[in-house]
Amino acid sequence: MVHARAVDSNSAKMFSYVYMKILESQPRLYDRGVRWLSLGQSATVQRRIVDTLITRGTRLCDIGCGTGALAVLAARKGARVVGIDHAPHMLAVARTNVARAGLEDRVTLYEAGVAKIHRLSAASFDVVTATLVFSELSPDEQSFTLTGADRLLAPNGRLVIADEIKPPGFCKRAIYVVARIPLVAITFALTQTTTWPVVGIERRVSQAGFRIQEADRSRLESFLYLVAVKEGT
Repeated sequence: MVHARAVDSNSAKMFSYVYMKILESQPRLYDRGVRWLSLGQSATVQRRIVDTLITRGTRLCDIGCGTGALAVLAARKGARVVGIDHAPHMLAVARTNVARAGLEDRVTLYEAGVAKIHRLSAASFDVVTATLVFSELSPDEQSFTLTGADRLLAPNGRLVIADEIKPPGFCKRAIYVVARIPLVAITFALTQTTTWPVVGIERRVSQAGFRIQEADRSRLESFLYLVAVKEGT
């Protein structure tokens, strides 16, 4: 059963990818800034993943691991974590954070984009996460990543996607535009770069062969937390 809870395109385009570009020069601001730009959703999502899906011995692959915040939280609970990210500056901070937490034996980090996730062993993870990642990808890259996640997961494993989406309806989109205008102006002035909210991700996940277990939206329906199951074989 799927549970659903409770921009203009020119203004919605500026979120995850824009922010990642800013952070390439100052990655230590990443966690604070992501909490700010996601209106607190990022920290809530990380805690939710750890509280509901991670137990001792869980094998987690975190795609787009950033500074390793989720990796550290999961490893502290006993997970074995592989984190991948395409940005070397981010991974440098992640390695520092993992070392400070004394979790080097539980967390392995690789510099790689989504195009290289096929190099990881098949059926070797219980959970695959991608938070604020799909909004940086083209539709073809999204489909490739979903196929890769399916390959990485063991039967009955969970895929978690948490990302910005376009709110439905005129009123919600108008509110979203107003709320985002200051953030959009700042990020665009700094980077001259754009990104897109994820569109049709639930359909893509189902087409990739997953069964959607949860699809929870923020009150404004501008942020989606999705959990999908790889059916057992």
